[in-house]
Amino acid sequence: MPKSKKTHLFDFHKQQNAKIINFAGWDMPFSYDGTLKEHHYVRENAGYFDVSHMGRLKLDYSQITEINELICSELNNIDNTKALYSIFINDNGGSIDDVIFWKFQDELILICNASNTEKIKVHLDSNNITYDDLTESSILIAIQGKNAIDLLSSEFEIPEKFSTMKKNKYTYARTGYTGEDGLEVMCSNEDAEKLMHFLKENDIKPCGLGARDTLRLEASLPLYGFELSDNISPVEAGLKWTITNQNEYKGKEIIETQIQTKKHKSLRKFKIDARQIARTDTLCASNGINGLVTSGNISPILGHPIGFIIFETNPVTDLVEFQIRGNLIEGKLLNKRFLN
Repeated sequence: MPKSKKTHLFDFHKQQNAKIINFAGWDMPFSYDGTLKEHHYVRENAGYFDVSHMGRLKLDYSQITEINELICSELNNIDNTKALYSIFINDNGGSIDDVIFWKFQDELILICNASNTEKIKVHLDSNNITYDDLTESSILIAIQGKNAIDLLSSEFEIPEKFSTMKKNKYTYARTGYTGEDGLEVMCSNEDAEKLMHFLKENDIKPCGLGARDTLRLEASLPLYGFELSDNISPVEAGLKWTITNQNEYKGKEIIETQIQTKKHKSLRKFKIDARQIARTDTLCASNGINGLVTSGNISPILGHPIGFIIFETNPVTDLVEFQIRGNLIEGKLLNKRFLN
């Protein structure tokens, strides 16, 4: 079994008595003070996450047209100060990975999921896209929360939402994965101590992957390997808004056929008014259309179970029944975000 990787901040996490788990081949903090407390740190004030396990690849700006041919979104025509959420598409219209591009005048920073970094590197190699892998020579910290921007403004020049900046040894973007405002900040390992000191001085609490998952679910955000996969397209995942690429790209014909015919799998949000949680891989059905829960948990803010289901096709009713521990439990399909 391969040895787990460790981020540059691993010893720091141990000093904070973090509970460590293996995630995507990395030893990562699952929690410090408990997932529920950390969830509320972010919703009520601010918290930060070490997400240095995520891949960070520096791409050559001169290859932007070739890169654009691999994703479903338009990277060419956005400003050189913008961040772009997009999806690499395979030949069958499925999702190789959902990623963030940070676009600058002279380079592109590609941030990909930890579980897919090697897959993305192979994909780039096979399409003759050159890159520098910054993953192990840098850290990436996501600072998120209701008060995050106010707390960060003494150290960082704050860009517009989904915009990028380079300042004082930091490369960052006003993006995140929690439904709250904040910055995702990259710096070299040598400058990590300065950033961590700033966070501590401003009482921004460390948070683990447990809270990151409950926060993203509550914010109606997909997780690769659950709501997206090689066999689930952006259309099927309810991410049609990411499909802005008017030029040719891999899988485009299948993607467009799905949009036109509406014959495809369908990802739907649900809630349950009882206490039973429909977790990942729970079987369910809506008016004879079978589905499988991709993610499910109790929402700390709403106080009841929520989650995503992938159906064979889009159900025509809002009633759904789950098979939970030998019982049929009713739930309701939603057409809006969990948190407004």
